[in-house]
Amino acid sequence: MRRKALLSRLLPALATLLISQQTLAQIIDLSSGKELSEQALVERLGMADIVLLGELHDNRLHHALRGQLIAHLAGKGRTVVAEHLPQGGPVSFVSDTRADLVAAGFDPAGWDWPTHEKLYEQIRASGTPLVGGNLPREQSRQIFMQGVTALPDRMAQTYEKSRLGADAEKTLNRDLIDGHCGKLPDRYQSRMRFAQRITDITLAHTLLDYRPAVLVAGNGHVRKDYGVPQVIAATAPQLRQISVGFIESSADSRELIQSLGGQYDVVWLTARTERKDPCENFDLK
Repeated sequence: MRRKALLSRLLPALATLLISQQTLAQIIDLSSGKELSEQALVERLGMADIVLLGELHDNRLHHALRGQLIAHLAGKGRTVVAEHLPQGGPVSFVSDTRADLVAAGFDPAGWDWPTHEKLYEQIRASGTPLVGGNLPREQSRQIFMQGVTALPDRMAQTYEKSRLGADAEKTLNRDLIDGHCGKLPDRYQSRMRFAQRITDITLAHTLLDYRPAVLVAGNGHVRKDYGVPQVIAATAPQLRQISVGFIESSADSRELIQSLGGQYDVVWLTARTERKDPCENFDLK
């Protein structure tokens, strides 16, 4: 009797929790505003030449969900391209996942391992090929310091062909300032914007070289207005691509969804992760 009484009290609370979790985990098609099932999303991803999956770097759920999607797409000849790794051949998984990633150039301290562990464990388990998509650090530093004159021919051509319009450039500038807690001096804006563009071009080139491919990168890199999708649309408009932003829910999800229009094709809304205020004691050196 006691167990039944306890169960009768727990069931309503459990139902409320489940409803709350479902509310905080919605997949929304931004073109229609309609909710999608995970299976419907997988079917749409399967029809694209290029799939772009965003993230908030410190949200472990985002990485787990993306690993889940990649596992669903396994066996269809796709390669995963990762922002978290420098360009290079396919990662060889021969021992411990962390050790294998480090051997391929992964920085566990810089990416706060094991935050991404579930993503890479699922990539490994699915047998999906994995390559790095980012510029090697030394080459990135050289280009950042020397500017356009240091760009290799292919990158220079893409840089010219995919220049941002005034509105997109203004939005990118604003997001870079916000991303640096409003403390990014004007003299640094052009350099930071250039660095962002070069990263997006490098990721786009890797996706094109390995297509059909899936990109795992920060939400800013998978934005349609100024990220990798914009580069691909400017240089290979015949390819089908779909961008999925992984976004933390707000109190007004409807307003949030409306604000994301034009940035992604689909958004996956999730619960927020606990974090310290990133702007507390922020200092731009």
